[in-house]
Amino acid sequence: MISALIAQKLNTKRGVEFNNRLSSKHEAIDLLFWYAVREERGGDTGPFDAILNLTKREPDGSCSHEPLWDLSASKMCTYGSPRAVVLVGPYIHWGREQSADAQGLISKWAAGISVARHTEEVAGSVVDTLLQIAANPHLRPFIPADAWSWLNDLPYQPPTCKGLRYGCDRDIVRTVRALGDIGILTSYLIVIWSGEGRPDNDGFAEMQTSVREDFKGIDMGYHRAKLIQWLDLLDQLPPGLVGVFCRMTGLGDIRDQFRGFKRVLQEVDRKANQILNRMLPALSFSVC
Repeated sequence: MISALIAQKLNTKRGVEFNNRLSSKHEAIDLLFWYAVREERGGDTGPFDAILNLTKREPDGSCSHEPLWDLSASKMCTYGSPRAVVLVGPYIHWGREQSADAQGLISKWAAGISVARHTEEVAGSVVDTLLQIAANPHLRPFIPADAWSWLNDLPYQPPTCKGLRYGCDRDIVRTVRALGDIGILTSYLIVIWSGEGRPDNDGFAEMQTSVREDFKGIDMGYHRAKLIQWLDLLDQLPPGLVGVFCRMTGLGDIRDQFRGFKRVLQEVDRKANQILNRMLPALSFSVC
């Protein structure tokens, strides 16, 4: 009942009229968020979920209620339950948060994800937030190393995901490589290419370098096969299709990048298989 009422009330405030009057309603909106946080911590997730659903982006990326988060997302992350902290993470403007304030928010977020259940919704929220934080060079060092393991859930990231938009530049690729975990690196590349990540030239070059240096050798065969399997699946989907796994937008640069990345991976795999084939006779002889 209360969640439906909140949804109804918020949904009447839309567009330009809502934005123009937002400053005069700061106190009322702040009070609404505090109420949602209090109820959510007490076990009633209805008010919080109603606000969260209203602020989800449309397929075109728009969100008529996004100004709500400008006011109170950070407060919800500070005072909310672990679940609320995890789900509100993507709505915080990590790009403009100052390191002094954001370090505390990241600590709260990290504590939340450490006890969160691995559901598709939670994993998607965690990865979106993770990539947004990583895109801010001042905040990147505060990301706990184990947070990157959420990439292994391979959550689908919709085209409106900010993390995909900002999470594939050269420095972030290097950060993931520096973790020294080939499984996480494989998952990162799958998430980026399965969504609508659009690396710039430097980011794309770093991904190619990673394939040549991190995925070479016969001992990397499993991870190459996993990545190639996903790329083969994605390459079969027609451009413009919004599916469970990916959305390829047109026949432009992103498609060319995708296939260029796949060619590099296939070439590394071919060379590794050639080495393996040359070794097989000697291995067979030693066994005999």
